[in-house]
Amino acid sequence: MILYKVKRCDMLSTFHGIETGKKGLMSNNMGIQTTGHNLANIETEGYSRQKVNLSTTIPLYEPSANRVEVPGQIGTGVQVEDIQRVRDQAIDDRIIFEKGGYGYWETKQKFLHQLEMILNEPDKPNLRTVLDDYWESWQKVAADPAEQASRLELIQRAEILTKTMNHVFNSVYDLRNNVNLIIEQKINEINNIAREIASLNLQIVKVEAMGDRPNDLYDKRDLLADRLSKIVDIRLERNNKHELIVYIGTENLVQGGKVHEIRGVGNPDNDGLTDVLWDDGRYVKLGNGELAGLFSVRDEDLRKALMNLNSLAANITDATNEIHRDGFGLNSSTDNNFFKEIPLSPYANGDYDFNNDGNVDGVAIFRVSGTERIDEDTLIGSDGILNFGPSKVGEPDVTIQYFATDRIKDVIERINQSSAGVVAYINHKGQFSLKAKTPEDNRYRPFVIRHIEDSGNFLVGITGILKEAGPNGAFDFATPGNIDKLNVPAHNISFTPQKNPAGWFALDDKIKANPENIAAAGGVDTTGDGNIDRMNGLGDNRNALMIAELRHKKIMIEERSTAGEFIKAMIGDFGTRSQNAIVNMDKNKAVVDSLENLRKQISGVNVDEELSKMIMYQHGYNASARLVTVIDRMIETLIRMGA
Repeated sequence: MILYKVKRCDMLSTFHGIETGKKGLMSNNMGIQTTGHNLANIETEGYSRQKVNLSTTIPLYEPSANRVEVPGQIGTGVQVEDIQRVRDQAIDDRIIFEKGGYGYWETKQKFLHQLEMILNEPDKPNLRTVLDDYWESWQKVAADPAEQASRLELIQRAEILTKTMNHVFNSVYDLRNNVNLIIEQKINEINNIAREIASLNLQIVKVEAMGDRPNDLYDKRDLLADRLSKIVDIRLERNNKHELIVYIGTENLVQGGKVHEIRGVGNPDNDGLTDVLWDDGRYVKLGNGELAGLFSVRDEDLRKALMNLNSLAANITDATNEIHRDGFGLNSSTDNNFFKEIPLSPYANGDYDFNNDGNVDGVAIFRVSGTERIDEDTLIGSDGILNFGPSKVGEPDVTIQYFATDRIKDVIERINQSSAGVVAYINHKGQFSLKAKTPEDNRYRPFVIRHIEDSGNFLVGITGILKEAGPNGAFDFATPGNIDKLNVPAHNISFTPQKNPAGWFALDDKIKANPENIAAAGGVDTTGDGNIDRMNGLGDNRNALMIAELRHKKIMIEERSTAGEFIKAMIGDFGTRSQNAIVNMDKNKAVVDSLENLRKQISGVNVDEELSKMIMYQHGYNASARLVTVIDRMIETLIRMGA
């Protein structure tokens, strides 16, 4: 028996064409709507161009044994596969990385420029010019010590100097407080952005669960990440497609819908200024970004400026007063300060409550001068080791060895080249002096001599500072009453000034009240106790000359410079810092701008391109509508045939 294979060739339903046309209408309509959405958001910040991805629908028929036998597979039309956001993640990540550096240097430049303007205001008398005028006024008093006019001019110039110092200091101090306020604002801004990202994470998960792409939500989240990256150095992790994880350092700020907030806490060791901590109390490690730039400006640049100004005021005050107290006024008054001194300690022996618990726990001394008159070329004649304690908390003591063959100037040089918390010099009376310098550790109070110890005879017999050698004879600031370890009279000690001496730098009330108290005349020590007790005469000018000569003396011993050189170097230093910030800011900005332009080329909306697509989709829509019209007429023809 022979079997024959029967071919079936069924005609496709006429209504099939209507479905194909409908799909074309819907897909092209979606294209038109998406193009319109792109054009509507051409100026929207952070918006990414969207495009419709089309694909053919499943054709007729699927392979099977009982399928209708027709030539090939018959297409069923088009469908929208998805609406894709055009974005290059690699460029996004690079922008986020580079924006941190740009934010850091932009912030540094902004505030360093303001600091530069404060220190060297072009339309107002600056520190250097008013200081020069002050020294010049002393020279005029020395030229005619008995003349009232030159004394009144000196008072006027000195008050201009003090008020200029006050103004500059207060301006820098206010700038630092302003930076601290901005730090607190940035902390709040970081937390707010983090909460918004967490909220968007939750919304995105819900939309994605329905199989959709929340492109506009992606854009909002990426824009927030961009803004955050300029404020603080962040790292993004997208391993889980349903959430964006944001890290600061190694700690996550945002994970899914959870936010680990940061907070600002005042630091008592830094004038109560704000530190940034995680909510569990750990410090936030900052790399780049505006917040790191603010901390750098506040705790490095502005702190340095304030310390410089305080050091300048304290040293001008101490150097002037040390000489002025030895002189005599026209009214024979003596032992008067020219500039106001306000000691940190309320006690005559310098005892002070450093930890603010209500009990004295140390001694606050700024300078001590020995009783012996010495020459810097004198041989020491014996060996020994000086100990000035640690320069930073937790570090070993700073020790300086001297030998019998050393001269006094050699020891002075070694002290001043070391990291000891003091500087050494020989004062106007030929006495060896030790003066506290700006501490390297901000946990140390400024202008406090912390430790003086000598295993040999240098600080005991040669210079006359200590009563006894060795640990038992050491002076240590942490022991109340320890001033008794010093073998010097009261007038050889200068106590630590109250906080921020540049802020209250002023003329002494006695000088303001009576110009005759200006001690232009020198005197002699008739008793040999180191205290000058007899005036040379009303026409004597030796004291005024010594103070005028301070203009050329390296009274800023820590920096080995005159006061004028110190101011010039300070202005130059911050000018250099400002220029360096500009260079780095411009360099980082160029990189960010280049990357953002590249991203704009990829993700931005091009009007001409979108209009051409709109025309294309319009033609596609019209063609699909035409197809539906043709099929409609075919069906109408069939119906009429049946009639």
